[in-house]
Amino acid sequence: MVEPDVESVLREISERVRARPVPASNPARQTANVGDEGNGTGEFLAVSGEETDTAEALNLINSYLTTTARAWDRLPPLISNRTGTLARIELALKRYLKRATNWFTWEQVNFNAAVHQALRDTLRALSACEQELARLRLELEAQRLGLKQQTETIAEVEAQRAQLEAQRAQLEAQRAQLEAQRTRLITQLGELARELRERDERLQDDQRVCFKQLSLQATESAVLEDRARRKTEALLEELKRRVEQLEARKS
Repeated sequence: MVEPDVESVLREISERVRARPVPASNPARQTANVGDEGNGTGEFLAVSGEETDTAEALNLINSYLTTTARAWDRLPPLISNRTGTLARIELALKRYLKRATNWFTWEQVNFNAAVHQALRDTLRALSACEQELARLRLELEAQRLGLKQQTETIAEVEAQRAQLEAQRAQLEAQRAQLEAQRTRLITQLGELARELRERDERLQDDQRVCFKQLSLQATESAVLEDRARRKTEALLEELKRRVEQLEARKS
């Protein structure tokens, strides 16, 4: 049975690497940048694209491991492009040469074994990294949802703050209106008090004038009364004197 040699293994790996497309840009990222900026959906699409690329890379490394596990110790390769007796002779000669050149291919076999083990360790490490990245993506998604909720809460708080600001402005307007009314009332009360003081002063002046007039009238009445009393006394004295004269004449 013809076995694949190291050259065919390397050729297979090279063809797989060449056949794998190298993206110039991530379509998921372009889609995210075009239609989903600012809402987190673009980041989710980009992460999904990265997960797909990582899964493809792990699958490719796993296929490399399958190839290296099959051919890492097969030097020189025991294959033949001939058939029949010539193929058997060629394979027998190569088996002999394989035993004869064991000292020459030993280091290459060790190198192939080291590469195979390194690929296995790399695959194991990359798988662990992928699991850790998946966990981190879940945490990031949870944080994004929490941030979205916080953003919504902040928006609600901002709306309530705007409403409170509007109410405060309305209360300030009402307070200014009440202050203006109070100022007008104080002004009116001041004018009324001044008018009352002026009326009181005029009333006091009128009362003083009336009191003076009454005092003058009382003084004048007293003078007239005194004059009348004196005149009456004088008349009485005159009458008494005449009566005495008449009595004196009769006697």
